[in-house]
Amino acid sequence: MSSMVAEKLAPAGADIKLQKQVLTNFKGLKSFALDARGGNINIYGDNATGKTTLYDAFLWLFFDKDSSNRTAFNVKTLDRTGEAIHMLEHTVEAELVVNHRAMTMKKTMSEKWTKRRGESQKIFNGHETLYWVDEVPVKAGEYKQIVAGLISEGLFRLITNPMFFNVDLPWKDRRKTLLEICGDVSDDEVIASNEKLRKLAEVLNGKGIDDYKKIAAEKIKSLKEEKEKISPRVDELNRTLEGEEPDYDLTERQLVDAKASMERIEKQMVSASEINAEYRKKQAQLNGLHSDLNKKRAELDRQANAGRNALVAQERDLTRTFADLSSEISILESRQKLIQQEIDANTEKLNALREEWQVLKSQTFTVPGADQLTCLYCGQELPADQREEKITKAQNDFEAKKQQAINKNVASGKALKTKNEELAGQLAVLEQHIGEKQAAKNDTQVQLDAVKAKLDEPHETASVENHPEYIAIQTLIDTLQAELDQPGEDATTGLLEQKREVTREIEALNRILNNKDVRAKTTARIQELHDEEMRLAEQISDFEGHQFLMEEFVKAKVNMLEEQINSRFRMVTFKLFNTQINGGIEECCEALINGVPFSDANNAARINAGLDIINTLTQHYGVSAPVFIDNAEAVNELLPIDSQVIRLIVSKDEALRVEMEA
Repeated sequence: MSSMVAEKLAPAGADIKLQKQVLTNFKGLKSFALDARGGNINIYGDNATGKTTLYDAFLWLFFDKDSSNRTAFNVKTLDRTGEAIHMLEHTVEAELVVNHRAMTMKKTMSEKWTKRRGESQKIFNGHETLYWVDEVPVKAGEYKQIVAGLISEGLFRLITNPMFFNVDLPWKDRRKTLLEICGDVSDDEVIASNEKLRKLAEVLNGKGIDDYKKIAAEKIKSLKEEKEKISPRVDELNRTLEGEEPDYDLTERQLVDAKASMERIEKQMVSASEINAEYRKKQAQLNGLHSDLNKKRAELDRQANAGRNALVAQERDLTRTFADLSSEISILESRQKLIQQEIDANTEKLNALREEWQVLKSQTFTVPGADQLTCLYCGQELPADQREEKITKAQNDFEAKKQQAINKNVASGKALKTKNEELAGQLAVLEQHIGEKQAAKNDTQVQLDAVKAKLDEPHETASVENHPEYIAIQTLIDTLQAELDQPGEDATTGLLEQKREVTREIEALNRILNNKDVRAKTTARIQELHDEEMRLAEQISDFEGHQFLMEEFVKAKVNMLEEQINSRFRMVTFKLFNTQINGGIEECCEALINGVPFSDANNAARINAGLDIINTLTQHYGVSAPVFIDNAEAVNELLPIDSQVIRLIVSKDEALRVEMEA
């Protein structure tokens, strides 16, 4: 790059003024010179006379694009059939003042025609674009570098087109630009601004809001999935306990009897030859005494533990009931919080609508000034009857728009009031249900505490061996056993078969008793699952509470951001979030003009809103460039800005007419 060209790279904070722009064979303008002299100008002309072409040419000179952001647009002049006129050079040249220094930029696109050897006619062989800066020829790469040194394409479009920011720029990029201009609000600042959010710092534990939102949502999802798996598992375990439970006490007594029979048989088999009739009688008596002894032991044990076993069963049932009621209350309270949040949000909106209504009602009509009551063509003051007619029409338009805004305000207020009444009804029903559930829970807690207190009371274990009846039976057994231990006569035949039968009986009884442990473990596992279900419900409630805190955080942060951003603009405010039906927050970025969305405002308000935004952008970035306002006839009074303004006005002029503003 030559040193001469390098000197033209403007420093950051460029102030660009258009002195003159000359178009040659550009989009139907054969030759046109726009003498702007660095000031504000008005360009008049009928439709299709080339007003927008002037802005297209300015953009093409810098960035090879038109006002619709297209690179594939037709620069050439067309004939009446719509075909390009060949052999023409299409040129745009601009005289600029950049930071009080003169600068000239020029670009020419022409067709390349070549004649091959042996042929008489030239053939079209593409296009060629040439560039000059201060009359010095430069290459395309150098030219683009010089332009980039002046201003970036994105910023250039933002500060030269009042509609670009709100119409062409995606809302996420608008939001990003606003945050870049006005600065973001830190999470710590938001938390410190609201006492209710102080707990959020502990919840986040160093994590960002967006990250913890994902964590909480994932935790709730996984906990709910885990909780939903418990009921089928409990049902499956309960099915294994179906059927009548055996009388294990009876089974144990039968087993004792069977073992006693086995002992008798084995002894008879050992000394069968010595057993006589007296021996058999005593043996039978001994077996009977053993049976009586086992029955007495079982009876005394059952009497001693009957009351405590009933209390244990009652405690288990009350604990399960208490857990179910706690889970139901937690769910109802979560719904109650969400409804109350929506009521509070609607109430805030109603208050805002009431304030807006007062402002609308207080608005009065302002009679147009004398400069607005002149003829558009000759500039002379209108006759009295035409002035009166114009004033009356302006007043009628004002009153109609005012009443329309009031009607819209009232309709919105009624809708919000009706919605709050519906929500209040839902809230009353929830409060009644919560009260009923809480009363039942409190009653269950009282019963549970009473049962636990009884279980905690010391109890004595019955001493079976010291019971008089037990001692008497045991004494007889000892006496008979001593006698039977003396040698006797041979036992009768059949002892072996008796042993086989008693063995089968003992095995069957043992199988029944073994199932007792299985049932006890199954019952304990069911209780563990119920406890786990209650623990999961509490964890879900905790994370849902965290989600509520994060939603409150986002609301607080957005309110702070909106206040900080809106303070930078004169007439425009920005809405940065929407409240969803479920109470959640959805990010957005929409410009509001006196509370009316940009997309719903009239063209004059939209243009002035764009100028307001351009003014803030130029002040922030320290750079300005000519602002082209298309359809400027729609605006009676433009918002004053620091940039050069070029108004493109539809008129009856058949050719472009340029006027300098005073």
